[in-house]
Amino acid sequence: RVIATAALALALCALVAPPVDAFGKRKAAAPPPPPPHPMSELLNKAGIPESQHMTAGIALSVFAAFFLLLVVQLGGGGAGSGGFALIKSFFGQESKRGISVNDWIGDYNKLHHNGDYVKEGDKAGVDERNSMYAKMVNAYYELATLFYEWGWGQSFHFAQKKFNETFAESIRRHEHYLASMLEVKPGMKVLDVGCGIGGPYRNIARFTGCDITGITLNEYQVKRANEINRQAGLSDQVRSVQCDFMQMGPFQDNSFDAVYAIEATCHAPVRQGVYSEIKRVLKPGAVFACYEWCLTDKYDPTRPEHRQIKKQIEEGDGLPDMARPQEVVAALKDVGFEVLHTRDMALDDNPAGEPWYLPLVPSYKVWTQRFQFTGVGMWLTKNMLWVMEGIWLAPKGTYKVQQMLQQGGIGCSQGGITGTFTPMFLCVCRKPLK
Repeated sequence: RVIATAALALALCALVAPPVDAFGKRKAAAPPPPPPHPMSELLNKAGIPESQHMTAGIALSVFAAFFLLLVVQLGGGGAGSGGFALIKSFFGQESKRGISVNDWIGDYNKLHHNGDYVKEGDKAGVDERNSMYAKMVNAYYELATLFYEWGWGQSFHFAQKKFNETFAESIRRHEHYLASMLEVKPGMKVLDVGCGIGGPYRNIARFTGCDITGITLNEYQVKRANEINRQAGLSDQVRSVQCDFMQMGPFQDNSFDAVYAIEATCHAPVRQGVYSEIKRVLKPGAVFACYEWCLTDKYDPTRPEHRQIKKQIEEGDGLPDMARPQEVVAALKDVGFEVLHTRDMALDDNPAGEPWYLPLVPSYKVWTQRFQFTGVGMWLTKNMLWVMEGIWLAPKGTYKVQQMLQQGGIGCSQGGITGTFTPMFLCVCRKPLK
């Protein structure tokens, strides 16, 4: 009986005692099996064999990283608010405006692929674009405005960046400098010709206290500008009106105390046409000031690389053609303006600052929008947008719009680097008293 009791006790001890190895050392208890990874469960539900889980997981992780990088690139510059907002807004624009992004970019591209600059010279296709400038410019801004706002900010123009200055500060300073040329006082009536979504006129209205009306050919820009005006509490001081600056029918003669244009009249098929309308609505003795896009004296139409720059700027920025500074000055004088001052502000001294084109120069800093202008960035952006279109995360044609705008950025940066192009040829003029 004693022996049986001892044996039973030993058996019970064996059941409850921790396991030991041959040397009597305690063995660690085996951990419980881990729960299945959420990614594995997702792949199992997708019907992907377990042997391919690692490959599929890596592919999905790379896709997610590239997608986040794309979001940064689409909304990573200036005052941009992010690529997610851009894509969401683009979908909303298609439904609310009743447009097809793919059809509109197709029609726009036809107007810019109607000639060969290499074989026919840098005026190939210009006549057709001039005759259809309203359709071309309207289509351009219908497609480009969202990209501009989310990727650049509410002011669609360039500026030299002074030492220790932020991008937003440089934009405002550039606008305020032009406003200082206008000789305006609080309450005066001012016209912004080609106002975009009103970023400049809101800044200038706050700076000067004047009353500003902005005009643009594009209906979407008018609605968007007035929406922002309401949000900013400026609806009583500023407003946008849909109007062709070649035919300013809504405005009477001698009705504005000052007029300005920021990188806008470059869209005109004939400079004399827009300048004559500006002179008509301007009061006698009042000032018109503008920043013009121009080819500089360094531009040589016999050099293929220069023609390529011109073509990229025209195609990527909705221009029928481009002019030289002397042509701009001649057009102003042709319509009767007294030209007070002109200069290329891109040539102003800028110690320790940054040139206007730097945001468009390729850089492998992936957290900036400059990355998209590298070879890797261009490939990535194009193909990621193409994939997003295929899985209905972006409207069809989005990647074509982005490619078009990207070409404009490349052309502008190369124009700045080579000195063949300036977006800030300053002209200050006065309408004669008689």
